Amino acid sequence: MPQHQIVLESPWKRIRLVPPSASDDEAVAQCRIHPITRQYLRFLPEEMTAEEARIRREVRAEDKRLVDLHIHYIRKDGTTQFAGLSGYFNIDDNHSSCEAGVIITFDLHGQGLATEVLYVLLQYIFDEKKFHRVTFETGADNRPMQSWLAKVAGARLEAERREAWRLLDGTFVDVKGYAILEQEWRDHVKGRLEERLNSSPISEIHT
Repeated sequence: MPQHQIVLESPWKRIRLVPPSASDDEAVAQCRIHPITRQYLRFLPEEMTAEEARIRREVRAEDKRLVDLHIHYIRKDGTTQFAGLSGYFNIDDNHSSCEAGVIITFDLHGQGLATEVLYVLLQYIFDEKKFHRVTFETGADNRPMQSWLAKVAGARLEAERREAWRLLDGTFVDVKGYAILEQEWRDHVKGRLEERLNSSPISEIHT
């Protein structure tokens, strides 16, 4: 199956979500193995080559249960740089649900890009794809992400799964699950994210 052609533009013009491509393979590998990325995602590999990223990209393009998107940061001069990974997966058409995620490259942390990516992604999932429910999972030790999901995104904690993720060393960690329903997106989450992105100078937004 060929790679999808979905391109999502941000109203704030700082990011664009685009289909995975070969030109990003090296950047994807470096993003996935970086210590900051792996701090709370310790099941990610410690080493990865561009060739391995290519194979992963091509295999995942064949999987109808997921849609991978690459985050491109748009600089003030109009040029772009790879800024991370996003998308939605565990797609269940029968129950109109999916899981979503975002990883921002370490050099662009603290600029509010995750909030902007989440807004663009959720707008597509709920307003265009008409999903009923989106879930997010994060390690129980990842307090910053839990706070962001609850306070910034307005997601509701609904699950605490014991020893759900296996780490590279064979040990397990607990996972917390959050969810946003389509009605919640329309009633308060969408407006909440728009207010945050509109009310603060972009350079001062922190997730």
